[in-house]
Amino acid sequence: MPTSSRSSFVRLWAPCVAMLLLSLLSYADRSVLAILSPTILADLHLNAQQYGYAVSVFSVCYMLANPVWGWWIDRKGVWITILAAVAVWSLASGSHALMVGLGGMCLARGVLGFGEGATFPAGLATVADTLPVEKRSFGLGLAYSGGSLGAALTPLLITPVAIRYGWRSTFYVTAVMGLLWIGLWVWLRASGLYPASAPAIALPVSQGKAGRWNRNLFATVSIYGLGCAPLAFGLYAAPLYLSRVLHVGQASLGHLLWVPPAGWEAGYLFWGKVADRRNARRAGPPGKLFAGLMVSGFLIVLAPLAATCARPILATMTIFFLQMFIAGGFVVLSLADGMNAQRKEHSGFLAGFAISCWAGVTGLLTPVLGHFFDQREFARGFWLIAVLPVAGVALWKLLRVRSVE
Repeated sequence: MPTSSRSSFVRLWAPCVAMLLLSLLSYADRSVLAILSPTILADLHLNAQQYGYAVSVFSVCYMLANPVWGWWIDRKGVWITILAAVAVWSLASGSHALMVGLGGMCLARGVLGFGEGATFPAGLATVADTLPVEKRSFGLGLAYSGGSLGAALTPLLITPVAIRYGWRSTFYVTAVMGLLWIGLWVWLRASGLYPASAPAIALPVSQGKAGRWNRNLFATVSIYGLGCAPLAFGLYAAPLYLSRVLHVGQASLGHLLWVPPAGWEAGYLFWGKVADRRNARRAGPPGKLFAGLMVSGFLIVLAPLAATCARPILATMTIFFLQMFIAGGFVVLSLADGMNAQRKEHSGFLAGFAISCWAGVTGLLTPVLGHFFDQREFARGFWLIAVLPVAGVALWKLLRVRSVE
């Protein structure tokens, strides 16, 4: 590749790679508690339902913060906004090492959730600002894939640290990772690979698509919030299921928990390519794809049956992989459809509002799953996970319109 072409390629994709690393950091920080939950809950004398409450606090703060950060990104630009957000959540992540009970866990999770609310609005705004239309869906999948990559790598890296040095030491590691990312972010700005973007200027509604609030915004929020709800199980409840049903120890969990995020990663990249091809031929809203993903999502109800087969761990992890692959499709296709239906200067708010809805659903869902797990009613939990995307697709179909006048 000629030097000039290589330079253009790096400048085109460097912002997306920065967002990939950002989402990787975000999910590494939020995943540690879930990965080590069997050990931490035993040490702090907490049950699964109490753990669900702590996850709910994170989810509520994350839900409230996403549209706020998205609104701020649309006005002040990505660079300075995300710098402040990462500083906040890195301190919160490190504070988990000081937990002594449910109150401390809830406080640490709440501040972490507030800071991490900037992650995905920043990713979508960066993609909309820096990539041409025909590359945006894949760019979005790439930027967001750091989340699944972080969730996949974290068990492999964190589990040995926890076993050797104790679970508290792992949270100091995540705080240091945040400081390193901040250093990289400052270097990218200084090198010109990620120049500060100018705040968006609101245009009159008459100049194209409608303003921030319209039916298509709520269609995107519905399909994202409910269609992506199964991600909550893969992120927060899978370790407890493997521990309690398949009797997988903490050391072995680290060798298995990369599998669901790997399915999520594959889903991001695969469905990103699909969405870009659809955009290239102006295919319109992806209703049939949403319906296919919705039906496929019922695969998760077979998990209890998989636990009784000859190779229960292999069968269960295969189902979890496919479930996260399907959920990754809902993430990319819903936001790609949302970007096509909204004005670019509202992209940060679009992502923030959609992810806020998902966080709200997660906040309600995780205590319920925790209660089912405490009562060993796992099948009921899986049916709940499978049904939520049905409601999301139905609401999307009701609300989505092809154009906004």
